[in-house]
Amino acid sequence: MSRLRLLLLLGCFGALVSGGPVLACVAPDPAEPATSPARSATALGLLERAATVTRSMPWHGTQNVLSTHGDMPSFDILDVEHHPGAGSTVVGLADSWRTVAPDLIDDALFALLARHYDLTVVGARLCGGRPTTLVEARRPGQTGPSAVAGRFWIDSATHMVWRRDVLDDDGAVVVSSSFSALGFMKGKHPVEPTASTPATSTHLDDHQVQQLIDEGWPIVDHLPSGLELFDALLHPDGVVQLSYSDGLSTLSLFVQQGSLPAGTGGPQREVGGEMVHVASNAPEQLVWAGGGRTWTLVSDASEATIDQAVLVLPHADPPSPHEGMGRRVWRGMSRVGAWLNPFG
Repeated sequence: MSRLRLLLLLGCFGALVSGGPVLACVAPDPAEPATSPARSATALGLLERAATVTRSMPWHGTQNVLSTHGDMPSFDILDVEHHPGAGSTVVGLADSWRTVAPDLIDDALFALLARHYDLTVVGARLCGGRPTTLVEARRPGQTGPSAVAGRFWIDSATHMVWRRDVLDDDGAVVVSSSFSALGFMKGKHPVEPTASTPATSTHLDDHQVQQLIDEGWPIVDHLPSGLELFDALLHPDGVVQLSYSDGLSTLSLFVQQGSLPAGTGGPQREVGGEMVHVASNAPEQLVWAGGGRTWTLVSDASEATIDQAVLVLPHADPPSPHEGMGRRVWRGMSRVGAWLNPFG
């Protein structure tokens, strides 16, 4: 998708849905050189400072999210509240589930980002009328537009990542997320859990993950396209959530015992000769059965990366004649956060 078409879509959707000003950020000319060398310490320092702010300060903001997955691009306006250590909540989301991504930028994601990409400063740019510094994540050893894997507009006043774009191998934007409003909430604490609030999920350490593997869970520490396992959760309903990232794109697998029930509906598409159910295109949500378990994949990565990940995971369990656990996973996806965004 061309940059012009992307900006037109963003403008049209934003004007129709919000009725207010639309965020526009100045992207670099492809021929324009960066102002810092590859693997710039300045670029990494800017992202580290942004991480420090989001890890230490509670905030409430409005995010505009554009996805070009599927046949028709989608645009969402999310009311997001973040509390350090508790994660980010999409306000008004059913069951108040947290977003799929971890607590924005953390040390693990920084390590992955620095390991997989060259980070460089392009220069000062306006983003939604705000002074920002544009940082690019580039694929090592590549040149031209296809070398850019991601862009970050870092706000000069708040030091937050004001906008983040993820690009595919052809240089087309896959996901664009940006703030249209942001406020820090000094002294405010998360709302206390109630009877309707889901029970707390448990982070699994390396030993606990190994125990699951010993019990037969098909957990891998790497997926194609450089995605590495950096977090594992056990949810109260028995779902194991595995989060993978290369520091830029994020892919989460929700795995639960049981097969998909017979007659599971929804559109399907073929991946490597196997059919998977498509629950959503924004972000991409795929559901299938394999290895005696139901798998739900949620990702903001490119379709090529998602397809490669699906191919290395178990497939082809026959449908179950009973509802079983799979139906709960299928229904439960409506509770998953509306977007994966490790950079806020």
